[in-house]
Amino acid sequence: MRKQTRSWFVYVAFGIIIIVFVFFYGYSGQSGPGQSVVATVNDHKITRKQYEKNYENMLMVSRNMYNKTSFTEEELQQLRQSALDDLIERTLMLMEADRLGITVSLDETRKEIAQTPAFQREGGFDKELYLRQLSANRMTPGEFEKAVRTNTIISKLMDNVKNTAKLSDRELFDLYKLENEKVNLAFLKVNPLAFDDTVEVTPQELEDFFETTNEDYRIPERVKARYLSFDPGNFMEQVAIPPEDVERYYRMNIERFTQKKRVKARHILIEVNPQDGSDAEEKARKKAEDLRTQIEQGADFAQLAKEFSKDSATAPKGGDLGFFEEGQMVKEFEEAVFSLKAGELGPVVRTPLGFHIITVDVLEEEHIEPLEKAQILIEEELKSEKAEEIVRKEARRAGSLIYRSGNLIAYAQENELPVTETGFFAEGEPIEGIGINKDCSTAIFLLKEGEVSPVIQVEKNYYVFQLIERENSYLPPLEEVKEQVARRVKREKAKELAQAKADELLQELAAGASMDQIAEREGMTIEETGFFTRRSNFVGQIGPLEELIQEAFTLTPEKPFPQKVYSNGPAYFLVALKERQEVAEEQFLAEKETKREQLMQQKRDERARLWLEGLKAGAETKIFLTL
Repeated sequence: MRKQTRSWFVYVAFGIIIIVFVFFYGYSGQSGPGQSVVATVNDHKITRKQYEKNYENMLMVSRNMYNKTSFTEEELQQLRQSALDDLIERTLMLMEADRLGITVSLDETRKEIAQTPAFQREGGFDKELYLRQLSANRMTPGEFEKAVRTNTIISKLMDNVKNTAKLSDRELFDLYKLENEKVNLAFLKVNPLAFDDTVEVTPQELEDFFETTNEDYRIPERVKARYLSFDPGNFMEQVAIPPEDVERYYRMNIERFTQKKRVKARHILIEVNPQDGSDAEEKARKKAEDLRTQIEQGADFAQLAKEFSKDSATAPKGGDLGFFEEGQMVKEFEEAVFSLKAGELGPVVRTPLGFHIITVDVLEEEHIEPLEKAQILIEEELKSEKAEEIVRKEARRAGSLIYRSGNLIAYAQENELPVTETGFFAEGEPIEGIGINKDCSTAIFLLKEGEVSPVIQVEKNYYVFQLIERENSYLPPLEEVKEQVARRVKREKAKELAQAKADELLQELAAGASMDQIAEREGMTIEETGFFTRRSNFVGQIGPLEELIQEAFTLTPEKPFPQKVYSNGPAYFLVALKERQEVAEEQFLAEKETKREQLMQQKRDERARLWLEGLKAGAETKIFLTL
């Protein structure tokens, strides 16, 4: 039941400490004199320093959270926008909290810090751990307390706003109905591929089409380059690490070599769908209890997990969850697991996913890995760090000498370095030996023939490029791309025929013909989408058509057909209401209070969102930054 590696785990990897670090650097009160201003919110200034630090920290959190080392330009643009939006929203919330007189005492602040898991050891606050964490992030206790206090003020404000949300029984039923009412559609699919054999393309059609679309066939500018690469891995043998450095690193990073208490466990999940009601819940519980009894009587746990567990990730492995520590599982499951001894079978446990039968294979108490065992790993890491320093200096030295001489090959020969020569490639295409990299590609395309680039860093490697040759962009004649153009014209004509056929069939349906009659005459097969709800984002067998999802719930037995043909990709679809699955009142009553809690949280969140939008709309915000 690991929180990140399974879709049904709750992710809590960072907690309040990361939030506070981001917030501390993103917002630190009024700006100082002379600082560049990127935005104003009423009379409050947001400085470039605050914005850039907030962006850097959001980038850091995203890298850790998604385990990514690089982002697309679109992703970075979204992060830049988020960093500015975050500062504006927090500034407004603090202003509103001040207006309402919302405060947080020093005792509340310190209690919040003491309860932060990142600062706890063996269930209690560890001051030494707290101070080390702050030191590692270059913050003083006073700074951190101030940031926590500010964060807590905002939390209090938002709780006050959310608590104004109300949910009547009528609203609850309407929302429940919106979420649970289902429809199933019948459909006919008109595929352009069926018209391929009937499509002919004349020479004149080719010429006319090419004349209006010739830019689509433009051959982009391409270049050929050579380069030197500087890889830290090639410098590792030059590095020697003294034993005292290894010991010092071990002492200063002892937490890293401290293995917290962990278990290796197995489980069998008997899934429960809340929409199936109390009878299904009781049936699942009895099944779980029966399996547990079988295991007590000697049945093989792993075999039963393979046969009955609904956790698709662990069932093939006999329910094996591997090793995990406290804080990585959902609460109910974790409490049960960590109360067991090795080899012990636990009671049946209920979680939001269903019922679990649990057993612990291995229990390891907290322990510190000895230096002798950690030594090789530490040496490799320190060697890697030293090698990175060497390669950085070597690459800069090489870049400077090559730039002055303009002769990359001569430098490579003098220093016995291999030179890589690429084939021709366009901007954005893979570079031989490197792959797709925007920084490298941009640097190369800015060069003139024979020119040498500055040193370009790609993760831990460094590169120096020299442009060999450039081929200018050009429009090819029709003969050169005739086959491509012909395929495209044929595809377009087949698509037009398919659309016309679909429109013709829709008119027949509107005139009273049945879908069965049309399917039999045209040799088509009536298919079904399967049931879906308004909250679905995909219509089975058709695709992600939001407009169709919404219109499907307006169809009735009297008016079962939409007034339009839907398309997704190259195909066209004629759809009709096959069946509607209404919400049963007894089903609603059985789940009423559970759903009230779930939907109330949605209502509270929606209330907070609308309130914040209103706050932003009423503020005088000016942005001076081009993102």
